[in-house]
Amino acid sequence: MTTPNRYRTVRGIRVADSEDREERLKSLRSRVRDELVEGGIVEEDEEIELEFEEDDGSTTLSDRISRRRRRLKRTRERRRRAAMKAVEEGADPAVIRLPAALRERSEDEWVLNLAVLLIIVGSVIGAASGILLISSDPRDLVSNSMFSRNDNAEVHGLVLSELDSENNTGGEGLDGVDVELIRISDNKSEARTETNSEGRFTFTDVSREAMLLKIEKEGFVTIERILYPGEILDLTLTLVEGEGVDPVDLRKPSNLSSAVQLSTAIAFISLISAAIGIVGGIEARRHLKYRRTQWICGLGLFSRGGIFFGPLLILLGMALLMLAKNQFEDQQ
Repeated sequence: MTTPNRYRTVRGIRVADSEDREERLKSLRSRVRDELVEGGIVEEDEEIELEFEEDDGSTTLSDRISRRRRRLKRTRERRRRAAMKAVEEGADPAVIRLPAALRERSEDEWVLNLAVLLIIVGSVIGAASGILLISSDPRDLVSNSMFSRNDNAEVHGLVLSELDSENNTGGEGLDGVDVELIRISDNKSEARTETNSEGRFTFTDVSREAMLLKIEKEGFVTIERILYPGEILDLTLTLVEGEGVDPVDLRKPSNLSSAVQLSTAIAFISLISAAIGIVGGIEARRHLKYRRTQWICGLGLFSRGGIFFGPLLILLGMALLMLAKNQFEDQQ
């Protein structure tokens, strides 16, 4: 005699209890599988069988989930012990933590070949960067029209008489002092003026090139100042009675020579590091000594190829070498 199916209503649909049970089991399997993948117990594409026994008379969904979680905990503990045992036997902890799909590729020859290619390409980029640094001249960049200033500048100044502390005189502005700007490049006059009643003078619309500021007055020492217009906002100069010339260079020191030296040093470091990186790639291709190869490739990171692109390729190659560690003779 066949037992009739019992029916119940789920979301407005009349279904049999057996169908409802299958739906709940299917949902349970999906959630358990998600927990397995999230916990690193199984891979996302790994096929597993999830069977739920109805032992101890427990058929509720919560009981099944509890039993499955206990099994997951035991499985996780077994895998942890297996990993610890592998590390104790000499396995690389970093490789042990990798997903199973990657660990299976550790013995493939193409992994080692790809690592060699990445290391050598990153080092070659570093060598190219070093050669470009050596061949370039920062002065060409500074003299480029893109960085040159086309706007003109102004020169302001104040000419004072010498202070006499004994007689408590002097320090006043001198009127009618001859002031001239002379271009250093061709020794021709750029502009000429005289100080006003307060001893002040102003030059406007002056080109930004090296100039000689010459201040003369009969009976006083001639003042000569070499400067770049606009570099000093206001000049205060004191005329001293006597004869002769008082020359001073007011131009600020250029850091161009230091920049050239620094650039050259960085270029040579990049070239040496790139050469070491290429040697590291050759050592990886020979795959004799793992640690020595990694050290040599690590020095190649200083090649600075493309600022960070070259070192990134070398770093990726070193990561693949770590994956292919078992292919080195001293690790077998």
